[in-house]
Amino acid sequence: MSSARQAPGHRRSGTTKKATPDRGPRRRRGDQPGWSGRELLTPYILLAISTQRAHGYFIEQYLRSLGLAQVEMTTLYRTLRQLEKDGLVRSAWEAQARGPARRVYTLTESGRAWLDAGAGFLERYRRAIDTFFGLYGATPKRKERPE
Repeated sequence: MSSARQAPGHRRSGTTKKATPDRGPRRRRGDQPGWSGRELLTPYILLAISTQRAHGYFIEQYLRSLGLAQVEMTTLYRTLRQLEKDGLVRSAWEAQARGPARRVYTLTESGRAWLDAGAGFLERYRRAIDTFFGLYGATPKRKERPE
């Protein structure tokens, strides 16, 4: 299981520190904080799968309904494969009455723990963002002087 998606408090020795729900975003190139796009997708994908057994098209539509229309299917499937490798989701092929079989994903116990911890982190992050914009909106705008 990669340290980026392990359950909170679990860390393999010898791994680098990556984003986990309990620690928040890691520092990235240029010393800018943040999760990578795929890491930010993780809680949304796990949330979609927690609602029902889900196939890729359902997950993609769920993400679009949340305003994440820019997510490419290749990124989604790559992320799903990594989540399965990390033990957060499980998949199985499901035969269809019509058409080809499709891979259906379910959340594992580790995935539920990661989602719960991720929700806690995002809640704290949301409060910090709300505070920032509260202060930002209350700050008078400086007028630029003409040169």
